[in-house]
Amino acid sequence: MSDAGMLIFLTAVVFLVIIVAVIAVVASVTTSVAAIVEEEEGEE
Repeated sequence: MSDAGMLIFLTAVVFLVIIVAVIAVVASVTTSVAAIVEEEEGEE
């Protein structure tokens, strides 16, 4: 594999890792917010 090909490959891998990390964070935040909202609604 040439240097250019390796660079493209590494960039693609990093890009995928970032996407997965963002999805994981969004999912955890969404569940946390949903739980908090449910608790607040339950108190009223």
